[in-house]
Parts: sequence; structure tokens; C-alpha cells
Amino acid sequence: MALAVAGLNDICKAKDDLEAIKQQHSELYEQVLHVVSLTRQLQLNYGYMSSLLMDEELPEYKPQFVRESVLRLYHCEVQSLKEFPDIHVVKDLLKKHRKIGDSRIFLLILGAKPERLHGSMV
Repeated sequence: MALAVAGLNDICKAKDDLEAIKQQHSELYEQVLHVVSLTRQLQLNYGYMSSLLMDEELPEYKPQFVRESVLRLYHCEVQSLKEFPDIHVVKDLLKKHRKIGDSRIFLLILGAKPERLHGSMV
């Protein structure tokens, strides 16, 4: 969820933290990338992924027009990610960079450049 216009510096710091996770926890990073990609391909809201990952109840992000069987599959993939031993690293990153918004963080994971995300509300 994007709360405010994030500064370019904030977005670059988040990108640096993601790079550190990619280097130090490559399997975890690949699983995060998988789930973020799946979220995008299923056209689900990134806030929904974040709420599932962070065990938050955010009904405004729950998809309304997605088959239940597809959601079950998606939940299995998110649960698989949550079962990684170092998942706290990702959760800590999301908490640390809450100011820039989960959507921007997930777009960085997908390869977006910080300059393209600066000032945009996603």
C-alpha cells in the first residue's frame, strides 16, 4: 500500500536492501520473485500479496472476481514462501520500507528502475 510520495533516495535504499537479500538469500529471493511474478500475472493487487505474507487482514485487497480454485493455488504459493526459514528477512524489509509502499518494492523485484517509481503512485 502506497502511503505517500516516496523520495528517490528511499526507493534506492529499498533497492539496495533487495540486492543484499538477493546476494545473501538467493533461494528466498527467487521464491519471492516467483510469487511477485505470479501476483502480477494473475492481476492480483500487490497489497493482497503483502497482506497474506504479513498475516494482516486487509479485506479491501481481497480479489472479488477470481475463481476460488485459482485463489487456493495462489495461497499455496504464498504459503510456500512463508515457510522459508529466513522469511523474516523479507517481512523486515517490507516493514522497514513501508513508507515507499509494497507495490514499489514488488515492482523493484520485477526489475523496475527506482527513477521510474519515484513520485508515481502504484
